[in-house]
Amino acid sequence: MSTFTTSDGVDLDVRDTGPTASGRTLVLVHGWSQSRATWDRVVPSLAEHHRVVSYDQRGHGLSAKPDHGARIARLATDLHELTGHLGLSSYDLVGHSMGASVGWSLVDNHGTGSLDSFVVLDQPSACVVLPWMTPEQGAEAGAILDFPTTEGFVGAVGAPDAREARHAFLASMLSDAVPADDLAHLFAENLQMPGGWGARLLLDHAMQDWRDVLPRIDVPVLVVGGEVSHVSPDSQRWTAAHVPGAQLRVFTAEEGGSHFPFFEGPEHFATALLAFLADTPGPRAGQGG
Repeated sequence: MSTFTTSDGVDLDVRDTGPTASGRTLVLVHGWSQSRATWDRVVPSLAEHHRVVSYDQRGHGLSAKPDHGARIARLATDLHELTGHLGLSSYDLVGHSMGASVGWSLVDNHGTGSLDSFVVLDQPSACVVLPWMTPEQGAEAGAILDFPTTEGFVGAVGAPDAREARHAFLASMLSDAVPADDLAHLFAENLQMPGGWGARLLLDHAMQDWRDVLPRIDVPVLVVGGEVSHVSPDSQRWTAAHVPGAQLRVFTAEEGGSHFPFFEGPEHFATALLAFLADTPGPRAGQGG
């Protein structure tokens, strides 16, 4: 366990398994309202082969809870600063849900020069049908919300009495087979994020349109979906089709293919991720941190 302080004074809780003979470093970025603890089931399998860095994003988990920075661009800056602090000249980025959007923002602002590969884990490139999209364009990219629905949803999860709404949203992202104690564990992580701050972040996240970033990603990409996720696998197929050379992996229900495949099916997820990494060039110029 260590702490990294961002340029605007926010302490982030970081876990780092340390360098391995492979020279590769995996940086795991969790989704909205969750924490680095959601990766705990898969980290041991990954760490047998590569260095693994996970951290709580600002406002989440054990990291500081500032009043500012509730936007994807700031979270991407946090990621950029953290990897610089760790001396990672190149690394493999695994972004889950909103964490994938953080990765897209990083690419949009800093390019792909620091990335050896990018795993996009169950995140549509657009969440809301925005004014410049037709309904058909929004649907194919994965956008299932309109403005009024988004306003109502964000208001519900950010309300002072939002415990029930937050629990229902979390449960909708998991399979029907998830044990009650697992759901309780994830919900306890969810509740570490302040509701009002989280609602602001969720609105910023929902209003992004990353479709124009996809064709500019020039590193190996694995796009992951789940058959029983609340995110349609078709949106992940669309994403994979618009990233040059991207691979697609859709996990079945039996493999834990919900929105959290690394939590519900960690063995299957680790196997797929390690196989993808083994088929990529690896650290640039032998520099992986």
